[in-house]
Amino acid sequence: MQMAFSRKQLINLHPDVDINAVICQPAGLDEPQSRPTVIFLHYWGGSARTWSLVTPYISAKYQTIALDFRGWGTSTGPDSASAYSVTALASDVEAIIRALHLSKVVLVGLSMGAKVAQLVASRWHSDEAGSQATALLGLVLISPAPPTPLQLPPQMREQQIHAYENRESATFVAKNVLTASFQERDLPEFVVDDMIRGIKWAREAWPAYAMGEDVSGEIGRIAVPVLVLAAERDLVEPIERVREEVCRRIEGAELRILAGSGHLSPLDVPGAVAENVVRFLDGL
Repeated sequence: MQMAFSRKQLINLHPDVDINAVICQPAGLDEPQSRPTVIFLHYWGGSARTWSLVTPYISAKYQTIALDFRGWGTSTGPDSASAYSVTALASDVEAIIRALHLSKVVLVGLSMGAKVAQLVASRWHSDEAGSQATALLGLVLISPAPPTPLQLPPQMREQQIHAYENRESATFVAKNVLTASFQERDLPEFVVDDMIRGIKWAREAWPAYAMGEDVSGEIGRIAVPVLVLAAERDLVEPIERVREEVCRRIEGAELRILAGSGHLSPLDVPGAVAENVVRFLDGL
């Protein structure tokens, strides 16, 4: 595997929002903008480190940027319960693309990150996105949260709000709900660290209101190639829901199944995720 040069950059978007970006550039690639930059968007409870088992395979050929959403990882965020909507996260992604002057991008989103990616793509080139200088070439949606609202029963919503409050509960969720291959072996240390590290408002926003956001109105406007990766053993976003609520709404979306994986396929089957992403990128 060819070496890649990695660096971290903290990008200020607002007085109370600094976004951490982990940027990897292939060695020997003099003009990284000649190929698309691949931007990775993590799940609720993750960070840029969610992708750390996947990006080495991809950054051998393509520049990659893994972001910490506001309030997660080492990114900062507002002291406000209402500041962590899918719409706010999408606006941050658009601002990062502008700030880094990227000419061509592909978005790769996991779960919540995939819902954010769908919204970004649906309003590409709109005045709101302000992305006219950048070409969006494609999307990879991994175990995507649907763009339609998901309303949990009150008791279940309350359980999710508190799921990442301590190491014990976060470990249980990660091993028994989010992954399929770690019941008998240790999780990578960063997984639970990231879950409990998120600031209170970021941890609570997804189950409290962000998963209930309806961003489906413009999804039909997505006009780039879309690869959807669903996981065979996903307890959070089962294959049929992904097929019905995501693939059916995006014209031409291709669905592939990741055998043996749970919801967090970048942990369960990182090699398969990387292989599918690289094949998609090479075909653009």
